[in-house]
Amino acid sequence: MTDWLKFSDRDEAVYILRQRLNPKALRKTVDRDIERIVVTSERIRGLYRSSLADNELPEFLVDLHGVDLLQNKKLRIELIKTLDDTQISSLATWGDDSPKRTRVAMIEQIASRRWHPGKHWARHFATIFGLPKVYAGVIGNPGGPPYEDVEPYIPLPVLHDYQAELVTKLHQLLSAVEGKNRALLSLPTGAGKTRTAVEALLSWWGIQENTNPYILWIAQSDELCEQAIEAFREVWIDCGGKGSRKILRLYRCWGDYNALPETYGDGVVVASIQKLYEMLSTDDGSEHLSNFADDVCAIIVDEAHHAVASSYTAVMETFGITFGRSPATPIPLIGLSATPYRSTDREENFRLARRFYNQLLIPSLLREEPIRLLRERKILSQVEHYILETGCHFELNDAEEQRYRQIGQLPDSFLRKVGADPERNNLLLKAILNLPTDWPILFFGCSVEHASAFAILLRRAQRTAAVITGTTRRATRRHLIDEFRAGRIQVLCNYGVLTTGFDAPKIRAVVIARPTTSVVLYEQMIGRGMRGPLNGGTDVCTVIDLADNISRFEGQMAYTRMLDAWH
Repeated sequence: MTDWLKFSDRDEAVYILRQRLNPKALRKTVDRDIERIVVTSERIRGLYRSSLADNELPEFLVDLHGVDLLQNKKLRIELIKTLDDTQISSLATWGDDSPKRTRVAMIEQIASRRWHPGKHWARHFATIFGLPKVYAGVIGNPGGPPYEDVEPYIPLPVLHDYQAELVTKLHQLLSAVEGKNRALLSLPTGAGKTRTAVEALLSWWGIQENTNPYILWIAQSDELCEQAIEAFREVWIDCGGKGSRKILRLYRCWGDYNALPETYGDGVVVASIQKLYEMLSTDDGSEHLSNFADDVCAIIVDEAHHAVASSYTAVMETFGITFGRSPATPIPLIGLSATPYRSTDREENFRLARRFYNQLLIPSLLREEPIRLLRERKILSQVEHYILETGCHFELNDAEEQRYRQIGQLPDSFLRKVGADPERNNLLLKAILNLPTDWPILFFGCSVEHASAFAILLRRAQRTAAVITGTTRRATRRHLIDEFRAGRIQVLCNYGVLTTGFDAPKIRAVVIARPTTSVVLYEQMIGRGMRGPLNGGTDVCTVIDLADNISRFEGQMAYTRMLDAWH
């Protein structure tokens, strides 16, 4: 599938649902929480009601689920009920299945058949009801094989001077003695820290004769892992192999991938911390990881401000890396982060620094004001920052206030309350609709329901919009991100999944609809739009924050602590 949902596909699906299903059947499949946010937010159009009109339900379902429309089992059941007995019997025997005895049992049998989006049964089911083929869904695992061989080929742009400086520092660290071979490298988001680290690693690794053969790159999310694979591929194609190493083998070890080297060789393993930690929970996985550890020459931790978590401690110990009063580091450990601090908690920040021997690698060429200098050089974009005063009043209840004091973050229950406020959503919707229609916009919602509702609201206003949440299928997520990069989706709404590992250089606006006290999270969100023209991005990025009145809250919103950075 190469194209995003066309309005003609949408209209056809809406028409078919309207013809086949009555309002009672449609309401069985509707998410009431999302419906409530949509209807209360549409007061911008003068519509005062508590639920969608019957004739709007087909449109709501199509806009909510997009290409995954038919993955909704409840909807499949209601559609199957509209078929006659002969058609149901035919579907029940599809693929040599034996049909159940009663009509009700056959309907359940058909609806419960394993659903593989984009494959034969899904396409057949969509065709039976006359739906466009796009609603069969996106075939899973489009991300490539578990490993691949990469040969030198196409040149990359030359490193910036500050990147070259850091490459030299990394070479020194990679060859340093134990006790000096840990550091945290920091560059602002969009300044090229991944490219810098990969260049340093491969140029060092390519000339080593007596070192262990594998590099291990650990990341926090699927997107970050795939981004690392792409960076290694591009740099190796650009630089070529050294000596006998003409081919670089890249191993994927995250999500559904389980590729760790089984035999002696060399290459780069990119793994998620979740996958490595999961391996430690079984005897076979732990043994496999221990055997692999003997062949690793360097470990890189992306988004290293997470590295004080217990999962990292357990994984590092498998590789002989320990922390505490007598730390051991038989192999180099390098952290990467645009935000080299974990929180506003000083002790947490000290713990993070100690994990990397208190060595922070930053380029002297950028001095004390890296963001300002990078903007002047057009490596980072200029920022137009707007604060929308909502005039809305929210109050933390007793449990929420206690939770905030414990974790230093606004709790999810409070964020859902903020995201459900109709006046706030009206203001927010107006602000987005006032932005030019050709701007790629990234939207960070207060909750899954809030992000989903805004994708629907924007589609109903004739904007191309999609939503990605933690429950979005991996293949669908990759497809939507690719469509956003290609300009076929204008607004990409999300909750909690696109703060890291998401690279779309031409983002023109970032809308931060969720209040946050975390400077780390805030910098990650706004960082998605910070790439400047020299790095393939834009001259200017617009950042929109919302200012609310919150009672029983003694903290400070992250954007207020960042105001100096905008000027």
